[in-house]
Amino acid sequence: MTRSRSVLERLREQGGEVINKISDEVMSSEYFAKAMQGAMKGKEMVDHAVGKALKQMNIPTRTEFRRAVSRIEQLERELAEQKAAAVKPKPRPRKPKAG
Repeated sequence: MTRSRSVLERLREQGGEVINKISDEVMSSEYFAKAMQGAMKGKEMVDHAVGKALKQMNIPTRTEFRRAVSRIEQLERELAEQKAAAVKPKPRPRKPKAG
């Protein structure tokens, strides 16, 4: 078992080195950089188109939804504070003890 384990460990290390070498080569490629720029531009265009379509259908975007949820949570906290302040019992005047 020890020998097979050490062989597996060496294979894993060599695999990691190969993957690192390949990724370094890919990242340094100008073609890869251009492809990534194109992909990012495409994503921006899709995001814009989706936002526009959602707006036309009167559906909130993720940002608008998060903003609304945040505002609702803020209003809930304020209401809870006001309820807590209204529920506090008023101090009763003390009656003098007889006797």
